[in-house]
Amino acid sequence: MRRSTLTLLTAVAMAAAVGCSSPPAASEGNPEVRELQDRVAELTAAVEELEYQNRELEAQVAELDARRRELESRNADLARRLSPEDRVVDLVNPNFPPAVGGEPGWEYHRTLTADLDGDGQEERVSVTTNAVWMPDEGEFAWDDGHPWHVYVEEPDGTRTYLFSNWVQLGQLEVILDREGPGLFIVYKRGGGMVVYRATYEGPGQFRTVLAFEIPLSDHATWANPEMFSRDPEV
Repeated sequence: MRRSTLTLLTAVAMAAAVGCSSPPAASEGNPEVRELQDRVAELTAAVEELEYQNRELEAQVAELDARRRELESRNADLARRLSPEDRVVDLVNPNFPPAVGGEPGWEYHRTLTADLDGDGQEERVSVTTNAVWMPDEGEFAWDDGHPWHVYVEEPDGTRTYLFSNWVQLGQLEVILDREGPGLFIVYKRGGGMVVYRATYEGPGQFRTVLAFEIPLSDHATWANPEMFSRDPEV
């Protein structure tokens, strides 16, 4: 843009010089001189317009650069706040003693098996709570809240509890992380979902971080799946 401006300025200067070198009397009635003078005026106006546009573009570039720096600062702050080290959580509450799935009172028991620590042997992951099984109904009876436990059991029976806590108006599920060693503890609760990722390295050795949260409608709870009806008129 600057090279074009200089070219135009040079042309203006040359044209002005030619105009000035012509005799005044001849210029008054010389169509070529008048045309050249008109062209000089047009070029001068074009140069001024280009200079104005250049100033505007420089201002826009400065504004965009300031926004870029602001976004980089926000991203850096977000990265610091979402650092895995900052999201480490302890989901084992000593106020809820460990329970074993399948034992009396803990009939709700879901399991999966996988080699979580890479030792060549599969561990069993259990999810259990004290919901009451109703044989006549063929389903569990749920209260507003229950204590839940998630634990990893070695082949020799050694158990490591990853989650022992009260869950209000919600349920827990466990999903294997297919892209790496570990598992997800999905806490479905009223108003949203919280996902934790647990890495198990052996008996008593694990690390749990808050992966992400998904907010849902305040009018829907996981304790009442019917409130998630797809019919907008319901």
